[in-house]
Amino acid sequence: MADAAPRPAHPLDRTTLGLAALLAAFAAFTTWDQWAIWSTKDDYTFGYLVPVFAAYVLWDRWPELRALLTGERGFVSAPSRPWLVRLAGIVAFATLLAFVLGAVGRIIYGTGAAATMLMAGGLTGLTLATAFLSARGPGDTAPSAEARWRLTGLVVFPAAVWLISGPFLYLVDNRIKLALLTNVTEIVSGFLRASDQAIRVSGNTIVFANGDAVGVADACSGIRSLSACVFAGAFLGALFLEGGPIGRLLRGGALLALSAGTALLLNIGRNTFLAFHALGHGSKSLELDLQGVAPGQPGFSGLGTVHDLAGNVAMGLALIVLIALVPALNRLGRAPRPTPPA
Repeated sequence: MADAAPRPAHPLDRTTLGLAALLAAFAAFTTWDQWAIWSTKDDYTFGYLVPVFAAYVLWDRWPELRALLTGERGFVSAPSRPWLVRLAGIVAFATLLAFVLGAVGRIIYGTGAAATMLMAGGLTGLTLATAFLSARGPGDTAPSAEARWRLTGLVVFPAAVWLISGPFLYLVDNRIKLALLTNVTEIVSGFLRASDQAIRVSGNTIVFANGDAVGVADACSGIRSLSACVFAGAFLGALFLEGGPIGRLLRGGALLALSAGTALLLNIGRNTFLAFHALGHGSKSLELDLQGVAPGQPGFSGLGTVHDLAGNVAMGLALIVLIALVPALNRLGRAPRPTPPA
């Protein structure tokens, strides 16, 4: 008997294709806007990966996205309440307006916090709202509430990652950086005093008894590790966290919080190591390799300077911790599998 011909996939309607083209254009414009941040801020060089990773997540989830957008996959649940659908429409219109205002401001006034926040927030809100509205039910039936929420959940990372690569910069630099510097300086100086070292603190600079000094900002304040860890946590959560929409959302939030905590703890450890190294070998040794060879000189280590090596080790450890957290969070809140009878 001949095999039955495969059933052709349902085509996407013109409205869905038009919205997809609009969102792609908005994402390209947002990339252009945030490129100015990525290319001028060392703490945000990870931003170049944002459009690539967002596109990869969409590609990875495309079969499920398409099934929900065409009604090929349905769920046995009631349709969404009419007021919720109307609210999603209002959110879509409001965020579209916000993006347009931000884009106009960006074109007229150049780069700035207000324009970047409006565009990133507008793109995020518009993507989530249109995803909620674009779900289709089987045949001509109305989409179920579960289908709408599942479709929205699938695009959370591609939609919201722009908030990390753009507006997060202004929030961190303007509100968190100084507090982070101050707290890390206090903790590192506390470790030095606990080891009976005579030091004094001047601002964010630790002055040793011999007059040498090391600034916590010079040893890295942790902004780079914080932003990169949050981005890595968001990406790993989008790809590997399991569960329903609510479960994945809760696990994703927990992973982001743990990502930030991991970055802060490793940053304290890195700065403590660099402070003790500067105490024993001089502050200038941070710009040499572990053997005291300057960059460009014969015998300079391929591991880089002490400063760079400490940062790379911290980032490597952070990645290992984040990868280990994913299966731990996936098991959290789930009943243990029953043991098969002997």
